[in-house]
Amino acid sequence: ALAYFKKVRISWALILPTMFAAFIFAFLGAMSVSFIPKEPMRYLVFFLLIIMAIYTFCKKDLGQIHTTLHAGKKEIFLGMLAGAVIGYYDGIFGPGTGSFLLFMFVKVFAFDFLHASALSKIGNFMTNFAALSFFIPTGHVLFSLGLMMAVANVIGSVVGVKMALKYGSGFIRILFLILVVILILRLSYQIFF
Repeated sequence: ALAYFKKVRISWALILPTMFAAFIFAFLGAMSVSFIPKEPMRYLVFFLLIIMAIYTFCKKDLGQIHTTLHAGKKEIFLGMLAGAVIGYYDGIFGPGTGSFLLFMFVKVFAFDFLHASALSKIGNFMTNFAALSFFIPTGHVLFSLGLMMAVANVIGSVVGVKMALKYGSGFIRILFLILVVILILRLSYQIFF
């Protein structure tokens, strides 16, 4: 997120209310995680990812052109609504949150993949921060494993941001499709095998 701040113009009027809603609902999602069965969530995410992949693959121009967004009341409301839904989902379940955020910023707000990627990183940071705000005090974090994964994640993110900034939206679109297909395969293995 910090690397994107230096190179990509951020729509703060849209992202701040979206982040606020995502944070609150991710925290609520984390609180309710023990009450919601995981299996139906897997099926739901599985089908949503398939729809996103097909839609992105068929719409060749999706996310290729950046539209300057006027963040009016309607856009802010949609951002907060999407932030709340995706934040709640991330607090409960998690996999694919970044992809859902990215797709939302491209499809709903007509950002290109580069700007949408920057905004999704901010949103994903907030949902993870909110969930950890609940899970750490309640003792549900494996710190040794989590810290190793965090270091690897930061290294991968730094490399990814440099490549995204160098190669642009077309490159991110391809990686987005690859990632969504990998998530679909992973979930299909968990569901059907």
